Amino acid sequence: MTNPARDKALTYLGRFARTERQVKVYLQKKGFAADEIKDAILFLREHRFLNDTSYAESFIQSKIHHGDGPLKIKQMLFQKGVDSNTSNELLNSMYPQELQLEKAVELLQKRRSATREKQIRFIASRGFPRYVIIQALKKSQ
Repeated sequence: MTNPARDKALTYLGRFARTERQVKVYLQKKGFAADEIKDAILFLREHRFLNDTSYAESFIQSKIHHGDGPLKIKQMLFQKGVDSNTSNELLNSMYPQELQLEKAVELLQKRRSATREKQIRFIASRGFPRYVIIQALKKSQ
């Protein structure tokens, strides 16, 4: 017996990894009933197709590589439906302050010709906390 909600969710997950919330919203938009969505989510979890923690780990790694700061990454994870505790724990373990400082300094090196004010705004817009920005500015002088 096929389950249309499960099939639709599997197709949706086939393109990219998603969070539980993203799958729920997708299935709601497709017009599935709440009990069908709940069944599909349970099925996906049981078969390890859906795991918000592993999704968040992968997402954090890609964003660190891209040069985003922890504040921006945390906000993006929140928007995708990853709970705050999970994102905090993962960011603390995967993105220590030393690595944040290293990434901020790398970004500043690319913006050497900009004024100090513009450098600060740029680094802040990438989601780095103030204390990391101040340390990075001192280190890059």
